Amino acid sequence: MTPRAATVAIVGRQNVGKSTLLNRLLGVREAISAAEPGVTRDRLERSVTWRGRSFLAVDTGGYVRAPKGIEALVTDQADRAMADADVILLVVDAVVGIQEEDAALARQLRRARSPVVLVANKVDSEVQEPQTADLYRLGLGEPVAVSALHGRGAGELLDRIVALLPPEAHVVREAGGELEGDSEPQPKAESQDGEAIFGIVGRPNVGKSSLFNRLVGQDRAVVFEEAGTTRDAVDAVVQWDGRPVRFVDTAGFRRPSRARGVEYYGFVRTVQAIDRSHVATLVVAADEGVTTEDRRIAARVAEAGRGLVVVANKWDLVPSGERAERFVEIRERVAVFPGAPVLRTSARTGAGVSKVPPALIRTHEAWSRRVGTAEVNRVLQRAQAEHPPPRQTGRIRYGSQVAAGPPRFVLFSSGPVPAAYARFVENRLRGAFSFDGVPIRLTFRRRRSRRAG
Repeated sequence: MTPRAATVAIVGRQNVGKSTLLNRLLGVREAISAAEPGVTRDRLERSVTWRGRSFLAVDTGGYVRAPKGIEALVTDQADRAMADADVILLVVDAVVGIQEEDAALARQLRRARSPVVLVANKVDSEVQEPQTADLYRLGLGEPVAVSALHGRGAGELLDRIVALLPPEAHVVREAGGELEGDSEPQPKAESQDGEAIFGIVGRPNVGKSSLFNRLVGQDRAVVFEEAGTTRDAVDAVVQWDGRPVRFVDTAGFRRPSRARGVEYYGFVRTVQAIDRSHVATLVVAADEGVTTEDRRIAARVAEAGRGLVVVANKWDLVPSGERAERFVEIRERVAVFPGAPVLRTSARTGAGVSKVPPALIRTHEAWSRRVGTAEVNRVLQRAQAEHPPPRQTGRIRYGSQVAAGPPRFVLFSSGPVPAAYARFVENRLRGAFSFDGVPIRLTFRRRRSRRAG
């Protein structure tokens, strides 16, 4: 089993630059950062490596005194992150100075078991450094002056963090960049050690975060009745039958023309999450039926070449007399690949959720399946014997799978292949090798005869 990673929680009140600091530590623009307060609501975990040591940096929502409604859920996520952390970073806006929430959070952290580093953010030049002196009143020791936006002081902060990590901390395998000094961002590895990546996508307020929490076995994402609660993509790695599986919860998918401000960045993160995933779990509100937006998301999954599992959530809210017709509608309108699983669930009660993991694993196996060339050609010859190609087409002489994830085949024919016959061949390959719920890419090439050559 993978050793537990050392964790560093980034906490503070709203709009002090926590997400900007996470992006700086990562060396890549991962977390959504904006001038609007309260952008981050879920715990966002990413791996950071500095001078050979690795740790999970955990971004949290803004701390609020006496929180209500969704703010109470966000604060609870921050409390959990602090309780689990090996090191805690309290981020304070050095320009604004100590606010009531800063003082309350500092009082709480003075009793913390883990070491606390006071981060004085927005110190963009030496001229502003004297402003950090007042922060000693928080009782957390010497503040580290940084400018998360410009990178000033980031190396010193990382040195402090690494020095406080427990000796048993291990290098971890998570999505993230590697930072050495103020170097340029490094490319991210999308999948480590063969882990399967499942994105959870859909319109706002269809129950994605509730399903995400059920699947990972803990309340990792904020769940609230307000539409559009999740704004960033939230990762969680769990073990299924001894293999690592990564889930990515995402913000509600909206067309760019309808997305404004922070919503636009949520849309961008959702598209990136689909591209990162191997299989997309499309969550549909069964009580509302299939919308144009649902079909657009399914089309985006197909365009990206990802496997698809459709979850008809809130099934308990569908009147019993409408269920048969509603199920057929969902299966026909959003299951863009033949054989794509369509599951009926209630993430609120847990009904039907146990069927989701096996369906995801089967679809991922199909998405990454490789088939031998001899088997491919046996299927092609049998298909053409049962249904010969049109006279002007010529026979398909030879075929081979050239890639997986998704499955890609190159087929050599003696003439052009009409679209209808190409679909026939695709369906035969799909049925023969159980490529249910995944796209199949076919490339046809003309093969010259020896006499013509």
